[in-house]
Amino acid sequence: MVGMNERGRVPFALLGVLLLVGSASITAGLGGVAPMREPATETAFEQTRTALGGVIRDATRTAAKRAAARPVVAPADTTVGRALAATDDPFRASLELRTYLAVRDRLTATTERGVTVEPSLPALRDAGGLTAALDRTTVEPVGRNDTAVRVTVSNVTLTATRDGRPVETRVVSPTVTVATPVVALHERTATYQRRLGSGPTETGLARRATARLYGLAWARGLTQYGGGPIANVVSNRHIAVATNHALLAQQRATFGAVDDAGRRAVRVAGARAAGTDLLAAAGQSGQQIQQLLGRVDAATPGSTLDPIAAANPSATPESTLSISIDTAARTAFEDITDGELNETLAAAYRVAVERRVTITDRETTTTGQARPPGDNWTLVGTSRTRETTVTDAEPTASGATAPWHQLDERGRHVTETTRTERRWRRDRSVRTTVETTTERRRVTIQLVGRHDGGDAPTAPIRSVHEQGGALDGPNLAATTDRASARLLGSPGAVDTVARRATSDETTRVTVHGEQPPTLREWVYRDLVRLRERVRNVSITVERGALGTYQVNPSDRLATVLRERRTQLIDPPARYDGVADRARVAARGAYLDAVVARLEHRASDRAGVKRRFAELLAKRGLSLDRLRAIMTARSRVTTATSRPITGVGGPYTLDVEGAPAYLTLTSVNRTETDSLRAGTIRPLAARNTNLFTAPYGDVADGLVGRLFGSDRVRLRSGANALAASDALDGDLATRRTLETAVDAAVSRRRRGMRRVLRRADIGDSRTDRRQLVAAGLGAWTTTATRALALTDDRAADAVAAVAVRRYPDSFDGPVDRDDLRRSLRAAAEDGPGVPESSVTSHVERTKQVVSELTARGVERAMNRTTAAARKRLESRVGKLAAVPSGLPITPIPSQWYATVNVWDVEARGRYDRFTVSARDGGPGRRITYVRDGRPVRIDWDGDGRAERAGTATRVKFQYRTAVVVVVPPGGQGVGDVDGNADERSAGW
Repeated sequence: MVGMNERGRVPFALLGVLLLVGSASITAGLGGVAPMREPATETAFEQTRTALGGVIRDATRTAAKRAAARPVVAPADTTVGRALAATDDPFRASLELRTYLAVRDRLTATTERGVTVEPSLPALRDAGGLTAALDRTTVEPVGRNDTAVRVTVSNVTLTATRDGRPVETRVVSPTVTVATPVVALHERTATYQRRLGSGPTETGLARRATARLYGLAWARGLTQYGGGPIANVVSNRHIAVATNHALLAQQRATFGAVDDAGRRAVRVAGARAAGTDLLAAAGQSGQQIQQLLGRVDAATPGSTLDPIAAANPSATPESTLSISIDTAARTAFEDITDGELNETLAAAYRVAVERRVTITDRETTTTGQARPPGDNWTLVGTSRTRETTVTDAEPTASGATAPWHQLDERGRHVTETTRTERRWRRDRSVRTTVETTTERRRVTIQLVGRHDGGDAPTAPIRSVHEQGGALDGPNLAATTDRASARLLGSPGAVDTVARRATSDETTRVTVHGEQPPTLREWVYRDLVRLRERVRNVSITVERGALGTYQVNPSDRLATVLRERRTQLIDPPARYDGVADRARVAARGAYLDAVVARLEHRASDRAGVKRRFAELLAKRGLSLDRLRAIMTARSRVTTATSRPITGVGGPYTLDVEGAPAYLTLTSVNRTETDSLRAGTIRPLAARNTNLFTAPYGDVADGLVGRLFGSDRVRLRSGANALAASDALDGDLATRRTLETAVDAAVSRRRRGMRRVLRRADIGDSRTDRRQLVAAGLGAWTTTATRALALTDDRAADAVAAVAVRRYPDSFDGPVDRDDLRRSLRAAAEDGPGVPESSVTSHVERTKQVVSELTARGVERAMNRTTAAARKRLESRVGKLAAVPSGLPITPIPSQWYATVNVWDVEARGRYDRFTVSARDGGPGRRITYVRDGRPVRIDWDGDGRAERAGTATRVKFQYRTAVVVVVPPGGQGVGDVDGNADERSAGW
């Protein structure tokens, strides 16, 4: 029981719980209230933060100018260099380091009513400090075209003090945006460098230079082909102009602007490279320069002096050539009319006839006894008699099936009876048994024929076995009688054949119908008309594809001819007699001969292609590479000048290279605005012309010599001789060559006289000698006569004289064509010219060419454009007679085109390359400099700047190839100045 005093007591446990809960509530309420700060401290912090933004902005501008003036492109192997190299972008890292150092140097304290706030960043003492500083500082481009940077400096310590005693410490990471194009300048210069290092199939310097060289080389090559005074199609001075032109184009594409001094220099250099030096004095007035440039451009066809625009020659790799069958049609015509035509005509009149013997309704019956009369009888003798009777019967064999048709058919019943007597003996008794066997059979004898000989399509023939049709010929009227006479013989021979036949058998003979006497001439005239149609069958190919062996014209022409075969043969639905079929068969045989000739050409071209590829491979090139370069150069576009837009923009960049024009000669640095002494060689070039042998005919070497290892073609020797007509060469070597060429010409003249004698033309040897001399009279020198002999002109001229003087010796066009073909064969027959006589003359010609070229250039220095051109044309221009290049098909009369290749290499650098733009207010500019100098940064504050890296120079090296294709014949295309491998000084 609880008392009164117990009811008034409170348990201590309950009081403890209440006290604990109350304490927690009071503590929570007090913790949510911010402590009070004095206004001066807060104001000082705020002013410091504001000032810190300006400090970072100013420090960034200073760092940007320093980083641009001395950009770290290649880090050094030093403490600071390794720290920069460890980042993704050493230049950006150097900018961040410079910004950190500039900010740290500019940090100052702020005081407000006795409270001082001092910002601070750690000093850098070692590699760890460098890494930390780079981690603290971030500079990243912002805005369109990277014309501004966003800068963040992390963990800047702000320490507030009053009377020297710390009041409060804060850490801030301010971020500011600064309008400065420093990153844009660096990135665009890096892009420019990448463009300079790209290959000829990529966007950049090499592709642009290739496009320029293609335009120049094709213009000059076509001019040379046409006989213009060009001895060096592609020279190193052209490469220099093309390279500098391409450098300007890359500047415009990358920076939106070009070096104005470089533009002017390229114009002047372009004029010089075009063949004049009247602009050598750079002080000419603008009006004079324009006048002289116009005169130079007129003097050098295809020379475009605009430093940006590409040259536009009359023909380009994309322009097309129309290639016809032409000489293959003529050669095939000569082949078939010389022999195969007679066989083709005979085949049209040839009939195959078969005698087919068929046995049906065969039955055999036997009567009598063949066994012995009984037991123990011995056969002692046998005698046998046969009797055969033949009577007429209806034929039972089926008719002939195409292409056979029935000529005659006979039927016979044949009964053959065989009586066999056997004598048997037993003891002294003799008996005879008789056995009679009778075989009856029906024998059908057919004569069937087919007259589908030759290449004519199958079709019915009107009046095939009777006279009529074209030429009113006999057709195959007598062939049945001839076949019957050979297969059946006399009228009773059918019974004999039937009597002898014991099984089915076939016997074949061939008989020929009689040809009309005028058949060959009639068909010949028809083939002449077809030949002219076939000669004009053509295809269209791009010059570049032809020159790089991407297409095989002969193969394509053969395909076209196969596709058009039926159209060209033009067979009728029904032949007008056998002569008409012979005509169509001859057409088919002729077209087959043309296709065979084209296929042979295609095979030859494939072989040349393989050897051409091997030659390119030795130089590190390939046909695929040539094609890729050629295709890529057509994709070149021309950029336009434009400012850079973005934060703080627009910006107009100023580009300046030192030297402005990269020359092949040494340049004193004082002439390039460089602060350093000495000389530099900004550009080096090398170009190699693959096919330059002046006696030409690289085909002799590439395809294989035609007349043995020690001779070259007569055409090659004649060309070499013709080239020296106006050159002051070695008379001894020239006479040796002229003697060799004249001997080859004399052999061919004798061969032509033999042809005339066999054709019974001319009454005496003197007549024939005079006839040949008259035919060759149009060519007055040994060289021109030899050239005329090699391309059928001489043979045709002699044939024309023969027809004119002895018209009665020819019955018609067939005889005239036969003579012309025989004379052509005689002109082509015989050995060539000793290689030694050509080679020695060629080497001397090369020396003279080099001397004249140098002499002509030297003398042109003080002459007007017209006078200089006239002088060079009178001297070096004679070299246009020297054919160069590789014939696409290595037979002079069958050339599709002539190709040559230049392997081009160039390397160069700017001694100093700068890009500048405004940086902030008026008069403030930032300049990015790449001059190869070392970059030093005093990062640890010890007063000694340590090497951080190098501001590497802007440099380049490229290799490309130029393919030029000109029409066949003429002077070809190639360098004939005696310097196939041209290297500039310093290469």
